[in-house]
Amino acid sequence: MQKSSLPHPRTGDAEVLHIHHVNQQYIDILLKSAAVARDALPGQFVMVRSWPNGEPILPRPFDIVQTDPEKETFRIVIKVSGKGTRLLSALTAGDTVSVTGPLGRGISSLEEQRIGLLVRGVGAAAVVFTAEWARTRGIEVITFLSAATKERLVCRDYLESASSRMFIATDDGSAGHHGDARDLLSRYLDGEAQKEYPIEALFTCGSRRFARTIQEVSAGSEVKGYIFLEEHMACGLGDCHGCAVKKADSSGYLLVCQEGPIFAAQEVIIE
Repeated sequence: MQKSSLPHPRTGDAEVLHIHHVNQQYIDILLKSAAVARDALPGQFVMVRSWPNGEPILPRPFDIVQTDPEKETFRIVIKVSGKGTRLLSALTAGDTVSVTGPLGRGISSLEEQRIGLLVRGVGAAAVVFTAEWARTRGIEVITFLSAATKERLVCRDYLESASSRMFIATDDGSAGHHGDARDLLSRYLDGEAQKEYPIEALFTCGSRRFARTIQEVSAGSEVKGYIFLEEHMACGLGDCHGCAVKKADSSGYLLVCQEGPIFAAQEVIIE
């Protein structure tokens, strides 16, 4: 995998075209911004705010889920968990939000012919763009999607459309395998499936446990591992250093917004 250089950040208005309340916790928002739709790469993100002043002071970071350059649109999926996301959840079609992006180093190329995605909860939103981008380039995508319950399987439809094969796990057994998605991944990698349809690189997001598993797999096999990191950040521009993560070689820190959000599995310490 090759990552892009850092983009020149742009801030502008984006119109809300459609907002879908998936359930009480997750919201799917389609926005219009020609610049983001045109320039974004898989793995990149945007900083969004819908409040002109006052509290909260800072914008919020969201993964770019999909883009359509012809229609000048892009999509984000948010988990309502605080004041900022509650304000965003009150948006309606026709409203305007402030957007800075695309930000971070996106995927510029993939050498692999088949990749795997191990994702959980809203972390699934981070890899949809990668899955769809890979599919259009003839790269097969095998997805291991998990959540606590069936209702919390985020971006399931998007990932099903982009995946050659999809395996689902839920903690309560309401959909797919009753248990941990890592069990499904282990069965695949240790079984005949990996011999016939070998996964050459694994990407993960949404779970520290999953990230550590990818580190273990990539350290002990020929499968490459990559981690989408999601950290609290105030600016997305490298100024606040709120998204710093430790380097695996103990030589210092990396900023998720500047060197990431995608990292080679052995590049960072997962705490």
